[in-house]
Amino acid sequence: MRAVPTWIDKVHDRDKVEQCIYDLAFKPDGSQLIVAAGNRVLVYDTSDGTLIQPLKGHKDTVYCVAYAKDGKRFASGSADKSIIIWTSKLEGILKYTHNDSIQCVAYNPVSHQLASCSSGDFGLWSPEQKSVSKHKRWPKPLQWEYYRSLLPDVSITMCPSCFQMFHSEDYELLVLQHNCCPYCRRPIDEPN
Repeated sequence: MRAVPTWIDKVHDRDKVEQCIYDLAFKPDGSQLIVAAGNRVLVYDTSDGTLIQPLKGHKDTVYCVAYAKDGKRFASGSADKSIIIWTSKLEGILKYTHNDSIQCVAYNPVSHQLASCSSGDFGLWSPEQKSVSKHKRWPKPLQWEYYRSLLPDVSITMCPSCFQMFHSEDYELLVLQHNCCPYCRRPIDEPN
């Protein structure tokens, strides 16, 4: 079977420089495609590929987009640390920020909550509430010395790549046999 493109478009900025596309999402009914390109969100008609409207609101590269299952709204996340929630009429209704560049946005298909995350925190927004519930990232794992102190008479070794802990003799034997961590398979002499 051979795929035949229905339509193709190359995205350019004002200076005719081709833009990288970081993410795209279909409207649940399939009638529209939203594209994260440069610092804009582009909305296309999927039947013929016409650009319906470029949405402006972000000041830096847009990395992610997601449509709600009901098709009433979609969200975009950017390197400018902001999330914009747009209506199906292509109007921005809410803008909130994180502490770092936005990495991902996703809608819950049942509750229509929006989850957004950066490298340092994540947020939850629901249509019923006006505020965004933000949470810091999980704390760092405990140092391996902590676990070692729990079992002082057992020799423990930790892989420097995946932080998995092993009985020292087992780990040394597996490393000698395979020259890699038995858990993550990263070669031992390879830097993190």
